[in-house]
Amino acid sequence: MLFIRVPVENLLKDQKQISDEFDSTNQDQIDIRDPVVEEALTKLTSGILIVTEGKQTLYANDCACRILRQINQERQSSDAIPKEISYLCNYISDIRRKFPGQHWITKTKICISSAATFSVTARYMKLESLGQSCIIFEMRDQYQLVRGIALEEAKEFGLTERETEIWLLQRANYTYKQIASELFIAPNTVKKHMQNIHLKQKSALNYVGKLTQCS
Repeated sequence: MLFIRVPVENLLKDQKQISDEFDSTNQDQIDIRDPVVEEALTKLTSGILIVTEGKQTLYANDCACRILRQINQERQSSDAIPKEISYLCNYISDIRRKFPGQHWITKTKICISSAATFSVTARYMKLESLGQSCIIFEMRDQYQLVRGIALEEAKEFGLTERETEIWLLQRANYTYKQIASELFIAPNTVKKHMQNIHLKQKSALNYVGKLTQCS
């Protein structure tokens, strides 16, 4: 886990700020019951989950619900708060009790499998509209981020359907053996496809380089 101490807690309005910025001059309060705010949160590609110290869910956008279901997919209750999130709630509450005058941001990753890794940022937050302190989680599906990039690359390199499948898994840090097992093919077949992919990648990069020189 990575812990960052900041001088104030901020309620941040857009996705970039929620992810990366903690501006001590921004003291704006957000009412999550405001329809405009709720619609904006719903459209974020990051999962936003807000819970009480007692682990009662106050708000979860569509992306958060999807991630929570993925974390819980092998468990009996897919709708409950995952034990990983519950643990983080306890941990953050404990920090709050031990350091009441400080404001902490906790960053970690939940790795369910090689294809299911979620980055999580959590912190205490005072929601004036609800009259209580809560814990807000921002969650991102790391695999989906990589998948989007890999699909763009596959299109750019002119990969076949099978090559694209292999490239997606390779970009998700699968080994050749794991890719072979996932796609029910031989490791040597994976190796041959990867050789073709690298040739196409090199050709595409050379083409872009020539265009740049001409311009």
